[in-house]
Amino acid sequence: MRLAKSLFILVLLVLIALPYAGAQQVSKKQDIAVFNLSYSDYSIPSGALGMVDQSIQNVFIELGRFNIFGVQQRLKSRDIDTFINTIKKIKEENMEVPEEVRLGEETFTEADFNRLVGSFIVVIPVMSYYNVYEEGSNYKAEIQTTFTFIKVDEARAFASFQIDTSGTGENSQQAVKAAVDAIPMQLQYEVRSIEEFKLKTGIIDIVGREYIMQFGRDMGVQVGDEYVSTVTQILPSGYERVNETGLFVIKKVDHEISTAVSIFRDEKPNIGDQLVEVPRIGFNAMLYAHLLQDNAPDGIENRFVIGLQATGSRGFYDWRPIAGVEVPLGDSFLIWFPVISYVGAEYHLRLGRLSITPSAAVGVGTLVPILGDDEFRENFKILASFGGTAKLSVDYLLNRDTYLNLYAGYSAYFGTFGDFYWDGDLLTNPADIQGSFVGAGITFKL
Repeated sequence: MRLAKSLFILVLLVLIALPYAGAQQVSKKQDIAVFNLSYSDYSIPSGALGMVDQSIQNVFIELGRFNIFGVQQRLKSRDIDTFINTIKKIKEENMEVPEEVRLGEETFTEADFNRLVGSFIVVIPVMSYYNVYEEGSNYKAEIQTTFTFIKVDEARAFASFQIDTSGTGENSQQAVKAAVDAIPMQLQYEVRSIEEFKLKTGIIDIVGREYIMQFGRDMGVQVGDEYVSTVTQILPSGYERVNETGLFVIKKVDHEISTAVSIFRDEKPNIGDQLVEVPRIGFNAMLYAHLLQDNAPDGIENRFVIGLQATGSRGFYDWRPIAGVEVPLGDSFLIWFPVISYVGAEYHLRLGRLSITPSAAVGVGTLVPILGDDEFRENFKILASFGGTAKLSVDYLLNRDTYLNLYAGYSAYFGTFGDFYWDGDLLTNPADIQGSFVGAGITFKL
């Protein structure tokens, strides 16, 4: 009787656990072949092509999660389907690769094509738009690049996206370089967002309140990266549902392991818990507004200020760089459009969902005239003030991607010129502000 009761309890426990059963997934480095950039009928200097080729190769190298071999040929977008069909035919008919394979304008040797067929994934970048033109006294370059990812073993394209970048410079070469330099950040984010490339790992040790996970610099993990813990539930219908149970942020990165802290969790994390990468571009964007009591010469004046702040997140943990712009509204707003630009740093003290963030920044105020003719508005921009801000913010993580911010601080921007008259009215410099403020904002993790 006792044995039967024990067996019954064991079976019951197994049945309860079955809907949540699932082996931990751990990513492995994947073999990929990256074609050189191809282009349509645009007149593109070879130097520009070389810069883009190198920039793309560097992104896949820095990601760390791939074994890469480069392909010197340039495969145009109209030849991608032919490439897929050729692979499919070779695999389905189990035929030998001929001594030469011609795809569009490119010829592959048997050895080259065998390397492609032997790789797990093929990446084909195509420059779908390219333009360089004069804009005022500078040049502007616009580049549009499409990336197609092909699973060779299945002979099908499984992902595709487009990246648009632009840049300006004193000459066309500088403009093109600026546009090319903008590719890596977007490309890294897009590649990391593809489901097949997201890092999947697990907790391998727990030290106090810190969690050790497999993978480090060897797989491209960076400080500030985020991971969610997940549990896979098998529904009665047989479908799987992945439930997120917690959020972790990387605090320290070694060669093969990383240390993370928990931001929130439904239950206590354990060794063996599944972790999945949360791709981010690498910065947070905060929209905010505050009421500032300006210590004006004729008494305290309330000023309403709106702003946008960007905070670096990928590559940073506690100390993080900030940059932003804000507009203080006042009596002369219809005449002058005041813009304060600033840079600085913050210290992000994490207390679970709650965090306390002191920050400091220095900046300059510029007045852009609204009234007057086109030439006046174009040429008459005034460096109106200089100064800085100190602030203390209390932030609460509403969900995985959004913070609510409440803050207070003090701004001191000293004007470079005094009061002036407009149509007989005495107006103060709207970028000359000194006073305390309180406000609120919302931050989106991008």
